[in-house]
Amino acid sequence: MKTKRLGFNAGYTIASGTILASLVYFFASNWGVLERWQKVWPMLLLSAALFGLYAYLKTRTNRRFLSRLSLLCCNIAFGIGLAVIGQTYNSHADNYALFAIWLVAATAFALLIRWQPFYALAYALAHLTYWFYFFPSVGFSDYEEGGITGILAALALLNGIVYALTLARKLVSPLLQFLSYSIMQVIGIVLSVSFFFEQTYWLFNIVVVALLAGTTFLYIRAANQTYLLWNGLLVSAFLVLKYIELMVRFEIGESFFVTGLVFVALFIWGGASWIQYVKSLSPPEQDEPADGQPEADERNEIANKRTRPAPARKMVIRALTVSVIAIGTIIGTITLIGFILVVLDFENPEYVLNGFGLLASISMVVARKLNPVIRYTLLATGLSIGVGAALFQDYMPLLLVYLAVAALAFFLGSVLAERMIWFAAAVVIAELWLGAVLDNHTTALAILTAAMPLVYAAHLLSPDLQLRRALRHCGYYSFLTVFLLLTFAAGHYAYDGLYFATLLACIIWAYRQREIWAFQVGFGFWSLFLLWKYYDTAWKLLHKSWSLALIGLLILALTYWLERRSSGAAGTSSARPRSRSRFQLIWITAIVLAQLLVMSVQIGRSEAILAGGTTVYLELLPRDPRSILQGDYVELSYTISEPPASRMPEELKDGTKISAVLARSPSGVYVFDRLFSEGDEARPGETIINGKWKWNRIEYGIESFFVEEGTGLETERTAKYAEVKIAKNGNAVLVRLLSALND
Repeated sequence: MKTKRLGFNAGYTIASGTILASLVYFFASNWGVLERWQKVWPMLLLSAALFGLYAYLKTRTNRRFLSRLSLLCCNIAFGIGLAVIGQTYNSHADNYALFAIWLVAATAFALLIRWQPFYALAYALAHLTYWFYFFPSVGFSDYEEGGITGILAALALLNGIVYALTLARKLVSPLLQFLSYSIMQVIGIVLSVSFFFEQTYWLFNIVVVALLAGTTFLYIRAANQTYLLWNGLLVSAFLVLKYIELMVRFEIGESFFVTGLVFVALFIWGGASWIQYVKSLSPPEQDEPADGQPEADERNEIANKRTRPAPARKMVIRALTVSVIAIGTIIGTITLIGFILVVLDFENPEYVLNGFGLLASISMVVARKLNPVIRYTLLATGLSIGVGAALFQDYMPLLLVYLAVAALAFFLGSVLAERMIWFAAAVVIAELWLGAVLDNHTTALAILTAAMPLVYAAHLLSPDLQLRRALRHCGYYSFLTVFLLLTFAAGHYAYDGLYFATLLACIIWAYRQREIWAFQVGFGFWSLFLLWKYYDTAWKLLHKSWSLALIGLLILALTYWLERRSSGAAGTSSARPRSRSRFQLIWITAIVLAQLLVMSVQIGRSEAILAGGTTVYLELLPRDPRSILQGDYVELSYTISEPPASRMPEELKDGTKISAVLARSPSGVYVFDRLFSEGDEARPGETIINGKWKWNRIEYGIESFFVEEGTGLETERTAKYAEVKIAKNGNAVLVRLLSALND
């Protein structure tokens, strides 16, 4: 029943996310058919409706997740609404204030509800606010190296403070604890790279080493496997960056490759030893029952759960293992090739490379008692060098030898993870061989796509339960992966549609067969397909919006139907809220009303300027970027943005709010005349506009003009002037762009 509930919750979450994504796409497309009121009022109504849904679901039993999800969607709709209002009235694109206002509401919800998705949303918004404050997409942000170092170091320090709060239980959120710790360490590693930070990299190298060493010591004392493994991953990334820095900065010769071999050997040995040590801190993991093997009874199942690593720890173990193998393979391959070519200097190095590839591959297949990390890394290195040498020599029969080695390793493997590695290697080698023989990699991918279901079906013929399980998993994973690659190689919408239909069929089949792993993998590929392939290669944003909305509604309807069919009318009975819930509801209602008030005030203020403001025309110089939430816009630079230095005081600091007096020229264009000061009055033909002094120029808040998708370049080519409405208090709203003053 718990598994079903998780499935239903996943369905509702995916449906909600898809529908909200469709809204973002729709408004980002800036459909020219819609008037101003047709854009802004629906977002107010949507926020109110989602809050009403939250309040209704809060009174129903077994609807806690859906009520929270509705409130989360309400808050996300508020952020979308702020972006839409900014787009409608041409406010700053990606301005930090947009994210700051959204952050306040999300943080308030997080503290009241104490639900991890709210914490994650608030954390992301805090970083967006911080980033766009220093690096706005509109305007100039030219920092010296010291300035950028300070900004990133301060961000790392803020994450360190959040991490300390979570450790002290002042803020209870395992998610924020992991994110803040990771971001703090990653920023430190970035700051230690000498390519980017030539002046201070040495200091941050010391800081990173001290942080990693200190936290590792603490986690060893606490026997915290997850963070010990994660530290191992961070150390691996840090060491590889240092290796690359040495390779680039110093002359590559014999001593470098000899030292590199020692480094690679120590890296692989250290990674393998670290993984083994961390695993030894807890009882051994219990193997999952193989296909056809009876499940343990309830008592044994509880005991097994106590000895199995937590899902997060298992994930980090696998990530660290794969990372050590992948990194060791890459730098080991490069170093060995360099050692053979430069140090040994053979007359025919390709034969030596092939010989090493065959020897390492075959010996590692046989050496079954060797540490798995060391064994897999050496085998992957041997295959990489051998296959690369065979391709370089254009000797295709040798690829079949390596294919046979990978296939043999698959059948001799003892655990699922090992067999999946060899199967993946076999698929890659088979694609390279077929692509070279057929001289067409698209056809090679199509053949492999058709072959993978046969691999899956072969598990029915195997009497070995472990081999049967490996064939099922490898066939299914490889089918979805190779088919996805085929959609990219073919570049045709027919393949995209067929793949999407296949994914839906796999998801439905996995759900009906209660194959949880296949269900999760299907959803993973479905998300990848939509976020990567669909966003970048499909139709315009408007078409994406309609199709995503339809998909979201279908998933919502299907989930609701399955839930009703499974549980009848469960979850629909009434339940009176407790006193604490009433108190919570009062505060949440106040926050939602504040959200609606903020949007209404922004709309009202802009409409008032448009209705009663003074019309001025300004000369401009446009550019054409894209906002992350609001779509295509033209970035504007006005002649009044760069006043003559002789008319500006020298003591002005960045961020100072100022008012400029604009005077109407004989051509009708308004130009900068002087700064407004107390006691000054605008003369006939003059108007006052508010701005802010930033980076030796004035920003007026009208530096972005949102356009319909795909029209930015044309606007950039034709627009010469801007029509602006300025209120009596000096606030301005950008109305439209003109190619000439008489338009």
